[in-house]
Amino acid sequence: MPQTIAKKKVVKHWWSWEDALLIILLAGALYLPGLARIPLFDRDEPRFASAAREMLFSGNLIVPRFDGVLRPDKPPVIYWLMDISYKIFGVSGMAARLPSVLFGTLTLLVVYWIAGRRFGRATGLLAALMLSVAALYFAETRLATADSVMIFFTTVCMGCVWEAWDSQTADDGVPKLRPRVDRILESGGGEILNESYVGSHGHVSIGVVLIFWASMAAGIMTKGVTPIFVLATMIALSLTTGRAGNVWHQWWKSPALDRMIHLPELIYTLLRKGNWSWWRRLRPLLGFAILILLVLPWFIAAWHATHGRLIEEMINQNLVKRTTGGLQGHGEPPGFYLLVIWAIFWPWSVLLVPAAYHAIRRVRGKLVMSIDPSPYQFILAWVIPSWLIFECIVTKMVEYVLPLFIPLAILCADTLIQSWHRMTDVLAPKWFAGARWVWMAIWLGMGIGTVAAGWMLFAPHHPKQFYHLIPLAAALIATGAAGAISWNRPAWPYVTVLCFGLTLMIADIATLPSIKALQLSRDAGQQMRRLRAEGFSLGAVGYTEPSLVFYARGNVHLFSSPQAVLRQVEFNVNGSPARVIHNRYCIVADRRAMNYFASHHVRYYVWDWFTGLKLAKGRPVRITLLTNVDPWPKTRTAVRPGKMK
Repeated sequence: MPQTIAKKKVVKHWWSWEDALLIILLAGALYLPGLARIPLFDRDEPRFASAAREMLFSGNLIVPRFDGVLRPDKPPVIYWLMDISYKIFGVSGMAARLPSVLFGTLTLLVVYWIAGRRFGRATGLLAALMLSVAALYFAETRLATADSVMIFFTTVCMGCVWEAWDSQTADDGVPKLRPRVDRILESGGGEILNESYVGSHGHVSIGVVLIFWASMAAGIMTKGVTPIFVLATMIALSLTTGRAGNVWHQWWKSPALDRMIHLPELIYTLLRKGNWSWWRRLRPLLGFAILILLVLPWFIAAWHATHGRLIEEMINQNLVKRTTGGLQGHGEPPGFYLLVIWAIFWPWSVLLVPAAYHAIRRVRGKLVMSIDPSPYQFILAWVIPSWLIFECIVTKMVEYVLPLFIPLAILCADTLIQSWHRMTDVLAPKWFAGARWVWMAIWLGMGIGTVAAGWMLFAPHHPKQFYHLIPLAAALIATGAAGAISWNRPAWPYVTVLCFGLTLMIADIATLPSIKALQLSRDAGQQMRRLRAEGFSLGAVGYTEPSLVFYARGNVHLFSSPQAVLRQVEFNVNGSPARVIHNRYCIVADRRAMNYFASHHVRYYVWDWFTGLKLAKGRPVRITLLTNVDPWPKTRTAVRPGKMK
């Protein structure tokens, strides 16, 4: 006699308002502190922030410019969002960063929805919490760049694609039944309740279709790479789940020479027998019309405003140069992301190997409990093709693979949840139990490294700044100890999120704002604005960081060399009759430029000098704010060539 299963009350929805509120509060606590006190980090942040400010003040919302020069780096959506923030909160570094914070928080909510809908509420919440403190995701969500906004639109698109993928019906027209993992857990992993099946109805609502294509357009207008992730996933799913499986296996088992000969035939067979029918559920004809309606007007306006120059440079820089050469010295060989993922996805990179093994076993049906492999097929198709594409692109920056953090976080969370309920044994091996000591050693190394770096940079001359690093180092070590104690237990990821989150808050509230060396461009820029108010033109040589342009409020002539300064700016030179100088200049110069001026007997006036860190190079620097005429003759005296106050 089969066991009678008592009916349970079916809830109206799986999600919880409390979960959403927790995610929002956590994001606010992580991402908001220190936004105003920590200066913009060179070099991308001030370029975005300055271009948005110029767009706002010029009234030209079509063409982005940095310091008056055309900026073809990104489409305009990120600048528009920053301008809205400027309108509300005023022009500042904090206002420039707020769009990233907002969209980074929204992405966490989307991840909660995507993961929870397919793997259960616990997995959705854990995936969002884990993603919130992943190293690179945390950093990019607090930066005034386009990445956080692009990740949100890409994630929304992928969620809609997943809806279309789930809407497939079986060949006989009967909707597929897919068990929800959380309901399986509720039933103890034995009999599965009827209510635990989620049926696919074979269609996608018009709302999902409109959201998909609107998000696709917004992603294109933010950074342009959203279609890469979406199309790579859709094509991979269609090719690997079609009716050409036997052909693929036969081709793979054949000798190497035969594989080369029959490769075109294999490609043709895969394309012909691929699973392409589910694409129609996203209504591509309607979608292309929406894309044209939302994207084409800006391209036409930008082409007309710059006579095609902006669009041509944008295509040349972002498509041609990035794929064929190392743009801005960022050319790296294939395998780069496979090496850096262990650092940028920290602290969850320790789960990547067992999580990948878990997904492969689910797809192949190698575990005792049979669970529908479709979600794992989608996750693998989300990660692998896009990863391979970006490994092949010559220009490599760590933020390029940030959208892949979403499926990785979902997969890691699912691995943990199923491991706790004995639905997978990928975390049971002894090597993973012993990995706690590697984990602890890494956190200990991070804490010691923080102290050592602070000692070398600040202790000899700025001991107070060094002391601000000690609480941060202690928090890093404490996070590692807490994680090692709770290792591979249900509390472990939550303890790590809490402890690492507190560590990041210490860095944002106490450590980084207290390091005077990071305030170099802000301090110099404020002084430059004072001199501009007195009628001085602004320039910089040697120290030409974009953050200087932002804090000086633009119109800073960035000279390529000291020779270029002397060609354009008038100075009095010792041994020559004094001349009347009408074009008054305020110049920021580094030591090398100052030495050049001294060797050419240039007479200048020192207004102020600053020491700090050149963030783009990671090294100490001293800059001098000098003028070619005395701003206040009654209170300032001329400085002899080559000497500073």
